Parts: sequence; C-alpha cells; structure tokens
Amino acid sequence: MRVTVKLGSILRAKAPAFVGGEGIVEMPGDGPWAVSDIMAALGIRHDEVNVIYRNHVLVAPVAPVADGDRVALFPPIFIHFSQFYLERKTE
Repeated sequence: MRVTVKLGSILRAKAPAFVGGEGIVEMPGDGPWAVSDIMAALGIRHDEVNVIYRNHVLVAPVAPVADGDRVALFPPIFIHFSQFYLERKTE
C-alpha cells in the first residue's frame, strides 16, 4: 500500500529523502493501516503532531488509510486556521 505524505515544518527532518517535505510511504500488504501506523513508519510520535489531514479532511491519528490516500502532518508549532474552524473526525 502506498500513501503520499506531506510533512510540515520541523517534521520534515524525519524524512530527509522527501522532496519539499513530500514523499511516498509504502506499507506492507493491504492493511488495515491507520494514520498512526504511517507516523510510526516515519518515526513520528503522537506528541509531535497537532494537525492531521487525510485527503484534505481533518482527522485523528486513528483514521484509516488506504492505497493512494494523501496524509499531511503538522507539528504543534504549526498554527492553521482549520484547527479552529473545522471539526476533527474521530475515525
């Protein structure tokens, strides 16, 4: 399974091979996988992430991911308007 991952700000140091903070994470088999598994594959702890998008929707770390999804991770120092105006999905 392949997921495109975009890392914001200081999280980019976790994946130096990514270009412009964006790259592909390959997970073995078809899963099931969650955003937290993608984070673990990159060595990113939960406390290092404040804002998570999956396919442009604000989600929690437990949100499932599928082949072809796009995941964006931003650290606590990153402030984005969406964290104030959008409700985070719990799935």
